[in-house]
Amino acid sequence: MENKTLYEQDFYLWIRTTINQLQARQFERVDLENLLEELASMGRSEKRIIKSLLTRLLEHLLKLKYWTAERERNEGHWKGEIRTFRLDILDELKDSPSLKP
Repeated sequence: MENKTLYEQDFYLWIRTTINQLQARQFERVDLENLLEELASMGRSEKRIIKSLLTRLLEHLLKLKYWTAERERNEGHWKGEIRTFRLDILDELKDSPSLKP
């Protein structure tokens, strides 16, 4: 346990410490390697969220168009899900417009 970094021992404390160091402009003390990895991970996560929402939207659009056996029973639900996915996608793109393409 002694050889582990703060990042490995207590992630939340590492975040709080990093924020405090940045706010105090103590840049030389910042764990830059792990900070960069976390920032890159956040970017990948944002892309995965959009991809997942688009996939789920497409699934429900296809169900609505082609799944005739279940349409009568599920049409209202599918339409509701389609509206929700579209709104969620718009919300995500509002926060990260560079993901639109």
